[in-house]
Amino acid sequence: MGNRVTELFKIKYPIIQAGMLWCSGWKLAAAVTNAGGLGVIGSGSMYPDVLREHIQKCKKATNNGIFAVNVPMLYPDIDKHMDIIVSEGVKVVITSAGNPKTWTSKLKENGIIVLHVIANAKFAKKAEEAGVDAIVAEGFEAGGHNGREETTTLCLIPIIKKTVSIPVIAAGGIATGKAMLAAMALGAEGVQIGS
Repeated sequence: MGNRVTELFKIKYPIIQAGMLWCSGWKLAAAVTNAGGLGVIGSGSMYPDVLREHIQKCKKATNNGIFAVNVPMLYPDIDKHMDIIVSEGVKVVITSAGNPKTWTSKLKENGIIVLHVIANAKFAKKAEEAGVDAIVAEGFEAGGHNGREETTTLCLIPIIKKTVSIPVIAAGGIATGKAMLAAMALGAEGVQIGS
């Protein structure tokens, strides 16, 4: 099943693992990547030295070395995290909980694919203008930072799809193949699945 999401990440399936705090370490990220999706290390609960260790272990444990690091931009050591991500050669970063303009240029200058998590059309447009490569449209069912509007995922996807021209990845409440199909029918080109 090829589309812009599978091509962007060089993955077999348009499935991205969520960067869940305390849950998304190198073992889970490597397993998802090796199964054909995009594994994600959730850095929000990690000290910088712990993040470096998880990145190094994930690189060794993956078939192709393609995985992402999720970075909530409200994290106090974000400068250190971003320096580690760049120096370790991470290929994909998912930013959230902050202004996408803050880090997108630096990451892209270092050859990193950037996604940004949003919960409404205003922030989707802002992320696209900042130069991100794809949007994670996170509905209210999601466990992460998901905005104040309380818009559900299946209502959010078509709104975001109309707003941006870059790939849209649906997140929140997706746990089955039927839910994935519904998200794709509404315009998503991939899904992000967490707990």
